Amino acid sequence: MELHTGSIVDSGKIEETAFREQLPFARRDSERYLSLSERTLHQLMSYLIGRKYLESVAEDMLRWAERCGLVDDRRYASIFIRSHSRNSPMGNFRIRMELKKRGIPESIIDEVLSERDESDLHRTLVKTVKNKYGYLEKQTRLRRARGYLQRRGFQYDLISRVMDEAFRNEGEQTD
Repeated sequence: MELHTGSIVDSGKIEETAFREQLPFARRDSERYLSLSERTLHQLMSYLIGRKYLESVAEDMLRWAERCGLVDDRRYASIFIRSHSRNSPMGNFRIRMELKKRGIPESIIDEVLSERDESDLHRTLVKTVKNKYGYLEKQTRLRRARGYLQRRGFQYDLISRVMDEAFRNEGEQTD
């Protein structure tokens, strides 16, 4: 497409040309971004828009990445929950908040949280609380453990059960 002074420019042609020109670069950037770690569709879209790609190019890359299995919001949510059940336990409220922030749809969050193994989480929390706070003086231990679990987004009833089990051997009342 050659331009001369006084030429009439078709905006559709410009958009089409820009799309064709950006597509290979967007694909390269998407592959590199997705190779670093698991991502959500929302994160990929934000990344591409931040790199100043056309919205139509970014949407095309989302469809391509999803079709190829490079991005899967459900897989991301499952991995996130598994990781934060073992390494850095979080309650359902906090997990829900974190996944929403990453653009995961509510329906996927509900589905994945319903599959969470609560008994395994309970054991992990008891062990974590004992290891982190078991050596402290009684009142300090109880206050810090309860605060830790609250900040991690756990419900009061679970916090009480964990505290009771973690410090049961000492004959303490944890409420």
